[in-house]
Amino acid sequence: MAKTTDMTKGNPLSLIVRFAVPLFFGNIFQQLYNLADSAIVGQKLGVDSLTAVGASASLFFLIFGFAMGFSAGFGIPVSQRFGAGDLKAMRKYVINSFYLAAVLALVITVVMSTNTESVLRLMKTPDKFIKEATDYLFIIFLGLPFTVLYNQSASIERALGDSRTPFIYLVVSAVINVALDYFFIFCVGMGVEGAAIATVISQGISGILCTVSLFRNFKELKGITADLRPDLKSCRVLAGVGIPMGLQCSVTAIGSILLQIAVNGLEVVYVSSYTIALKLKQLFIPEFDSIGTALATYVGQNYGAGRFDRIKKGMKSSGLIACVFYLITLAANIFGGELLIKIFIKSQDTDPAIIAGAYMYIVIDAVMVFLLALLFIFRYTIQGIGRSITAMLAGIFEMVARLVMSLWVIPVIGWKGACITDPMAWGSAMIYCGICCYVILRREIRKSGKS
Repeated sequence: MAKTTDMTKGNPLSLIVRFAVPLFFGNIFQQLYNLADSAIVGQKLGVDSLTAVGASASLFFLIFGFAMGFSAGFGIPVSQRFGAGDLKAMRKYVINSFYLAAVLALVITVVMSTNTESVLRLMKTPDKFIKEATDYLFIIFLGLPFTVLYNQSASIERALGDSRTPFIYLVVSAVINVALDYFFIFCVGMGVEGAAIATVISQGISGILCTVSLFRNFKELKGITADLRPDLKSCRVLAGVGIPMGLQCSVTAIGSILLQIAVNGLEVVYVSSYTIALKLKQLFIPEFDSIGTALATYVGQNYGAGRFDRIKKGMKSSGLIACVFYLITLAANIFGGELLIKIFIKSQDTDPAIIAGAYMYIVIDAVMVFLLALLFIFRYTIQGIGRSITAMLAGIFEMVARLVMSLWVIPVIGWKGACITDPMAWGSAMIYCGICCYVILRREIRKSGKS
């Protein structure tokens, strides 16, 4: 039997650290295999193929961010009912979350797989990258249901206080993905399609294994199959939390697409710099997200139990953990950034301006990433309380900041403007979320009559 964790009791720092550690290593492992994936493409197929895959990154994040967001959101009511000890309602939320996830995955797959090239052209993707980017994304979108299956199962397991099991299956997926990358690209001789097929197969395996584990190993879910009928009330609650969280990620991604379009309008060298910088940014950003994910589960359970004092302590504990991550991130990017960049490319055959541009981008992001850490702490606290629409609006602030930078700053000052766009977006959303978090907690505490 898998072990759940009651976060309404015990030391907040210890609980969040223990919950976040598997998430942290899972994110690190996932990003390392993404690096391996990109390194295989870049070293074997060349910088143009790597750029073609990277040129679709914002669109990828738009769709997969929405899928990950609504899956995470569906876990919030589960964690709240688990914290309140209402297992009957919790089981209803679990089964109906899978129904909603299946419908959303099917709709997204059909829409995106039939319009991939059109969307890439709307993003002003350079013609030399269009074919490979389309080939790659078409296969990836066809495999979206497998990604949703894993994320939904992992979200429920985390809502029950188990972050270890999803980590195990993430490692399994990562190992399989890298092995299949090597096989399809080096042995079979495929192009970017081989990397996409490897990703879909590995995600399918992890999704199936994680789902089987969820329903087989959690005693709290025993008897869930007694009533498999869809429950409209549960679906409305789930959709009310999950859809805004998904849209929040998508709205943020729209801002990233605007930035991608602005960068695509610069010299081709900066398109390659941006692609490489995004790969490295994805190596350290998720570590801050792991703190937020752990905090959302912690807040959800304690909100369900009415323990507002513990919510405040959990936020402070998350801030301490974020400080440690910030210092590590800063040192790694300043002193090891150029070395990491050269993993993706044959440096002797690459324009030095590509390396210099990528290094500038990741160092500026690393210096200012404390803004993102605070944003995650405030936003995930709001989400844990169940105010998903309020949290979603933070994405609007990020999008507007990126819109302003993309339309009026980057065209004037060029690549340096692109490099400061992330911090501008993080800072604007962080201020909004900080104010909202303060106000919401005060209201909820006053409503409950607790201090």
